Amino acid sequence: MTSLTDTVAHKEEIFVGLSRLFKALSNPGRLEIIELLSQGEKSVEGLVKGTGLSIANTSQHLQLLKNNNIVRSRKEGHYVYYSLISDEFLSLYLQMTKYAVEEIAELQRRIDRQREGFISKDAVGLDELEQMLEEGNVLLLDLRPTAEYGFGHITGARSIPMEELKVSLRTLNREIEIVAYCRGPFCLLADEAVRILKENGFSARRLESGYPDWKVRQLN
Repeated sequence: MTSLTDTVAHKEEIFVGLSRLFKALSNPGRLEIIELLSQGEKSVEGLVKGTGLSIANTSQHLQLLKNNNIVRSRKEGHYVYYSLISDEFLSLYLQMTKYAVEEIAELQRRIDRQREGFISKDAVGLDELEQMLEEGNVLLLDLRPTAEYGFGHITGARSIPMEELKVSLRTLNREIEIVAYCRGPFCLLADEAVRILKENGFSARRLESGYPDWKVRQLN
């Protein structure tokens, strides 16, 4: 028969386990790694390039995330590739991020300041985007790197990496509205694309979220 003391001890161990998971998330470098992996699988070298962290720091962060069942890895030749452990964790991460932005005023102020100077204010929500796609009156542009587009993208989106946008303008239809998206609410590629498009006579807006949000939405 389990004693009251044993019950208390088990309960404490449960919360210790939970605290390890939350502690693994409580680092800006590791959160940035998770943000990049939300777009698809990446090598250690790709994460180093994307975050600006050293190889040593990146490897340490990845090992801690792996030990806490947040990421998984596979080896191919001399390279090791990492991805998020599951779509369930991706959904959890997006929910936490959304809650933080909505409830922590300073975060929203920083996002607003980050977008100062951009003319992309009237962002398109996923509900509105789905209606526009159904009606066929929108051109959806994915501005992320080609590799990320290959791992997954919003159905119907056309891949034009940001560095190719200016030379691709002549291939775009000026008679249809353009919605541009990138990695998510913290990414400015879509804002920059909208600025370029509007300066060249196109009607354009940015998607308020990114591919990961759309992906999780499809799971429900």
